[in-house]
Amino acid sequence: MKYRLTFKLDIPLSLPFQYNKILQAALLHWLGNEEFTQFLHDSGYHTGSRIYKLFVFSNIFGKYTRDNRTKRITFFDQIQVYLSFYSDETHEYILHAIEEETPIRFGKQFCPLTNCELIPETYHDCLVKTLSPITIHSTLIHPDTHRQKTYYFSPYEGDFSRLLCENLIKKYQAYHGSTPDPADFWIRPLPSVPCRESILTYDRFNKRMERRV
Repeated sequence: MKYRLTFKLDIPLSLPFQYNKILQAALLHWLGNEEFTQFLHDSGYHTGSRIYKLFVFSNIFGKYTRDNRTKRITFFDQIQVYLSFYSDETHEYILHAIEEETPIRFGKQFCPLTNCELIPETYHDCLVKTLSPITIHSTLIHPDTHRQKTYYFSPYEGDFSRLLCENLIKKYQAYHGSTPDPADFWIRPLPSVPCRESILTYDRFNKRMERRV
């Protein structure tokens, strides 16, 4: 289930350029159910040795200015965030946050919710635009030094689509305990729309991500 959340800014909201970890913490805290959000953050859903959180959030949208000197971005008036969960049980927590008029909190700043829109999702042979970057990588071992190296695949490489589809199937298995039927699908970049690289720092790690524009 995907939601578009709109929060009012009584005063401008200033965040570092790399605000992803801050936004994740704010959104999970906004949901209010500590047991469920702790499960999402710490445990997730398992298949084999893999763990999947099965939720994702977009960048923040709204009017903003960027200060390259201080490395901060400032939003004005209101912000919008897309939040998507595979689990339907999240709906009750979001409804509770709406009923309680729970504001989202960034440090000492509280931003009230002004609108929450549920966006239906049914896809078949469709064109999509990503709201946040996608990264596909593999860990390689150097044959001489035996040191690990992370290789990030370009969206135009065949392995990018293959590994992306395999990842989605594994997430389905982690939640349902079975393989989807059919499991034959492909996700490919549109040749006429270029992809651009986006470097994000998340929890002290740099991640190279390819984002559709």
